[in-house]
Amino acid sequence: MMKKHLYNVFRKSNQEDKTKFKHVLTQNERNYPIDSKLMNKFFSSLTQKDLCFYPNTENLKKKICNYYNIETDNLLLTPGSSFSLKTIFESFNVKGNNIITSDYFFPMYQVYSDLYEVELRKAKYTNMKLDIDSIIDLIDSNTQFIVLANPNSPLGDLYSKKDIIKLLETGIFVIIDEAYLEFTGEETSITLIEEYTNLIVTKTFSKAYGAAGCRVGFLASHIDNMKYLSKFRLMYEINTIGAKYVEFIFDNIDYYNKYIKDTFDFKEKAIVKLKDKGYTIVNTDCSWFYLKRYDKIDNLKKFNDEGMSFRTLILPDGIEYIKFNYDLNLNDKIY
Repeated sequence: MMKKHLYNVFRKSNQEDKTKFKHVLTQNERNYPIDSKLMNKFFSSLTQKDLCFYPNTENLKKKICNYYNIETDNLLLTPGSSFSLKTIFESFNVKGNNIITSDYFFPMYQVYSDLYEVELRKAKYTNMKLDIDSIIDLIDSNTQFIVLANPNSPLGDLYSKKDIIKLLETGIFVIIDEAYLEFTGEETSITLIEEYTNLIVTKTFSKAYGAAGCRVGFLASHIDNMKYLSKFRLMYEINTIGAKYVEFIFDNIDYYNKYIKDTFDFKEKAIVKLKDKGYTIVNTDCSWFYLKRYDKIDNLKKFNDEGMSFRTLILPDGIEYIKFNYDLNLNDKIY
């Protein structure tokens, strides 16, 4: 018999017709072209076996572990970090208990909470920075874990290592979702997994490295936790093409890291120009910023006319803003 509660779980379609837009800014996908010589080099490395044989991901695991200075026993590959989060929900005794996040959060936190019948408690933002104590105040004997995106998505504020350690020292498991961390230039919390056995970090190659179509992510934690988490490993965690492309990213990491730095730098320059023109801007610690929707003109129509897809959001100040996931293709197109 089907689980009756599943009928009422809301799932929004994630399919978007992106052919209508010159600039797709809704999900931080890379619009800026990758160097053609680099792409041709990757495509020429593929063989028929990459399509016809089951994946072998050992080489990719070694490259990830070398880059983040961890052991393969600390790592679980997943088809995107959203699947890492699903694995975590499945591994904990969540049904009838609670988990904690903030009131601005990745929508899949709510979906998984509904699917696995756990209360999702939300610490409230009163401005663009979350008070860590507001999360701690929600902890009780039924709290299974805290899950936070760092930097927050969609607000874009960054939690410091001091903040994360403060949460870890409560003894509750802490899940840090680092989907966008590379855009901030800050150090990953993976460096803490040996010292804090109640820490799990999820990562993806979809955002900063522009590999959303490959569906490659991973989670990292202390080996004692991996003895449980690894039981939910798919028979073949990810596909061969995705695995080989992420290997290729590591082999050309300087090129990809330059794109990340350039994106952040050009975002800062764009903000200066927009402010000079009189627009109201709310900056973030990440690769996007917010522009007040009805500032000077109905800029929503202006940007639609420019062929840009984007989202709007009401920030903690109660005002509606346009969210710009900045991309290098936007240079000189938004002023």
